Amino acid sequence: MNKGKQQKVAYRWRTLIPMLVRGMLLADKTFFIAGPMIGKNLDGLAELDTIQPGSFWAVSAADGEVLSRYKLAASPVLDGMTAAGGRLYMATTDGKVLCFSGDE
Repeated sequence: MNKGKQQKVAYRWRTLIPMLVRGMLLADKTFFIAGPMIGKNLDGLAELDTIQPGSFWAVSAADGEVLSRYKLAASPVLDGMTAAGGRLYMATTDGKVLCFSGDE
């Protein structure tokens, strides 16, 4: 890598989302993100867990299209997602581990 030259990044797609992303994971052709939603009348980020627990989105890695959205009962913990054996596991702030599969 050349230290004196800046490299340009070519984005396939980009979008703004109303979420404080605490976890993200790329599995095959799907990009998963999870975190508390950011409300319009929110004064501070510390209140996010009590106002809106969170959301879990599946997004097409190819074009950024939202494939599905799920409401969560509790916020995901920071970097608390992993995938194995065709399933996605997510740890939440209420002490639970959620398991998602393509069959649901």
